[in-house]
Order: sequence, then C-alpha cells, then structure tokens
Amino acid sequence: MEFIRSDDYHADSCWITWNHPNTRMKVTTYPMMHIASADYYRQIARELERCEYVLVEGVNWQRGDKRRHLYDLAAKNLGLAAQEDALQYPPSSKKINLDMPRSEFRTLLFRLPVRYILRVLLLRPILWVITLPPSFRRKAIIYGLLRRRRQQDRSHDTPFTDLIVGRRDNRIVENLERFYRGSGASEQTAYSAIVYGSGHMPAIAAGLRRLGFRPGTRRWVEMLRVPPENDGVAQARTPSTTRVKWS
Repeated sequence: MEFIRSDDYHADSCWITWNHPNTRMKVTTYPMMHIASADYYRQIARELERCEYVLVEGVNWQRGDKRRHLYDLAAKNLGLAAQEDALQYPPSSKKINLDMPRSEFRTLLFRLPVRYILRVLLLRPILWVITLPPSFRRKAIIYGLLRRRRQQDRSHDTPFTDLIVGRRDNRIVENLERFYRGSGASEQTAYSAIVYGSGHMPAIAAGLRRLGFRPGTRRWVEMLRVPPENDGVAQARTPSTTRVKWS
C-alpha cells in the first residue's frame, strides 16, 4: 500500500478512510511529512473539524523551555511550513497521543552510540544551516525532503531507525488497539483521524487491519511542489485532491 508518492518535483499524500463491519467508527489516516505547504496543513485542519478523536504522534523527550520544534527554522528558510507550527487541531476534537512516552524514549535514545544521540540533539541547527543559503534551497527540498524520504522507505536497519521507527511503531499499535477497545463502539457514525508521519503508516495500517478495519475511499492530496529553478524558496500552493474508490 502506498501512502506518499513523490518525484523530484512534488509530493502527494494518500488520505485513506477505513471502515469496520461491526462498528460505525470511520478512521481516516493522514500520512505526513513534517515540512510541507501551509495550505496542506490548513486543508487537514478543516478535515479534522468533523472528527471526535484525533490520534497524533509526538515524543516530548526534552524538558521545559529546552523543547524546540525540530523543523521550524528549516521550514521558514524553505518558504514552507512546519507541521507542529502550522497544523491547528480543532478544539471540538479530543486529541490523543499514540506515541512512546518521553521517559521510555529518553532511556532508549541515550543507550545509542554517541553519533546517533548527536544527530537528534543537533538536528535543528544543522537543518537551519543547510537551508540558509537561498541558492541551495531548491536542492534542499529535492534532496533533503523528496529523495531522502524515498531512500528511507527502503531502509530501517540501523539502531537509530529501529528506535525512531521500529520501537515507536510497537507502542503506536499497542496504543491504537487500546483506543479502539475503549472507544470503537458507536451507535451512530463517528469519525476519527490518525495524523502521523508517513514512515509509521505501514504499521498503523497493519494495526487497523488486525482490528478488522478495511480501506475504503482514498484521496491523493498534494503536500508540496518544488519551486522553479529561478526561485529561492518553495511557493505555497493550494493542494489538489484526487478521489479514488477502492473496490
């Protein structure tokens, strides 16, 4: 199952609505890139207004004022938006974090070799420096967001990716099952959303299938488009949507 498709010019996200034969809960999965068009995040926010529950990711592994969004500076340089800044969740929805607890993540992170710990600690300033030169920003989108994402889809074989993807996936699926057992029964149609990084979507989809959900309608929505050669930053664009009905 494909959740995000991209080439060197744009990236699209596949929004899938999952149905269950024994419950009236409908779950829509929204695969995310953490840097994208601001219009993309606004469109998701409008979608979430109908949802009773919004299931989200996020490991707050730092403490107090030391916590910073990892992608905010790079997104600003690229003329795009960071998910944590741009995506506004509706107050009418109950937001539930499915992710690994901070204490568990910190324990596992600081057991890794130093080079992996530094990758997390220094990621924010490194991304800022890389995206600072205007002449390099278009290449940063192509190589840093689009091509790197495609390469990551094919390889999760380091201790770092095992923590960031594999171990977190285990907790996500456990928490998803716990959520469904407690809130899945409904006498009327109820909408829920899962807003998660695309790298976690294979595990989430497998977890939904084990719970009895099956994929229904899917929509391909544009997340970002690479600017022309003579532009220094990406240009925000209203996402386009294509509806596809699965049999």
